[in-house]
Amino acid sequence: MKQKITIIGWTDWFWKWLAGFMLKNFKNNIELTIIWRNEEKLKKVSLEIGSNYSLDNKKVVSESDITIFAVPIAYTEEIIEKYAPFLKINSMVLDVTSIKIWPSNALKKFSPKSVLVLPTHPMFWPHISTIRGQIFVLCPLKEEDKLDFRYKFLKKTLTEMWAKVVEENPIEHDRMMAIVQWVTHFNMFVIAWTIRKLNFDIDKSFNFISPIYKIMMSSVWRYIWQNPKLYWDIQMYNTEVLKVHNVFIDVASDFNKYIEQKDEESFIENIKDSAKYFWKNTEKGQKYTDKIIFMIWRQLELAEKSVWKEIRVENIYSREIKIWILNKFNDKDLFLNSWEILDLDEWEII
Repeated sequence: MKQKITIIGWTDWFWKWLAGFMLKNFKNNIELTIIWRNEEKLKKVSLEIGSNYSLDNKKVVSESDITIFAVPIAYTEEIIEKYAPFLKINSMVLDVTSIKIWPSNALKKFSPKSVLVLPTHPMFWPHISTIRGQIFVLCPLKEEDKLDFRYKFLKKTLTEMWAKVVEENPIEHDRMMAIVQWVTHFNMFVIAWTIRKLNFDIDKSFNFISPIYKIMMSSVWRYIWQNPKLYWDIQMYNTEVLKVHNVFIDVASDFNKYIEQKDEESFIENIKDSAKYFWKNTEKGQKYTDKIIFMIWRQLELAEKSVWKEIRVENIYSREIKIWILNKFNDKDLFLNSWEILDLDEWEII
């Protein structure tokens, strides 16, 4: 018998990727229904991805074996309160928001007692074609939930697809995310705004770049190109974030004072102290960035050896493969004798 799965979406974002991913990998084993606030868009997306859709939302939730709330953080509690009381007896309910305390409390409060509440956090952006190597955080509310067959089933499924499963309680999850996730976000946004205020010529700077600079700037562009409303909601609903902000600003101010006061000793000593703190990770970080640089260099080496020869390239997003003669290349593009120009950041020589 097919498992009935319902995804409750709200914006045209992660839930759509999630629905497509499920149908691509489990189509013969599931009956997927999507719920969305916009009826016209709902029908269009359902036809596009090949799922069922429902306008009788409470009925479909009451018949679903697994229900997933994939709505923006700001609306999570409202939508959970609206539909969770109608969840099927002995079913499983998940949310996929970037914070966990707030939705966990709402799911626990409004769901029937027989329902297994399992807050989750897929820590990746919906542009990938596989979850291999991607992090899924599972936040069971009780230790005994890990023994539940529904929990074991989900964990086993993710593990078999080579996802990295991390188990953590909602409180510790949010504390970790305030550092792991939001320090990164905050830093990227500050860098972007600083460069913008200085009216810095980004294109010209690429004449001087090292691979590390390109990696950093690519990270900045990646974050600012994504959903700013999500970043705002993370700040608003993770109670640990402001503590992190305050420390970050204090530290930035201290480093600024070192420069203003020409305090070389404090500047150097502070960096040395940080190196001591991270001593277990510094070598790992060096190797990781070296590997990225090697991969970039390796692609250029392969291109150099393949001029006027047949090459095989794969798109990192769609997994489309092309086989053609390479006319020429530079550090940005591959020029095929089909007159196509392929972006080296998007296509890989295999």
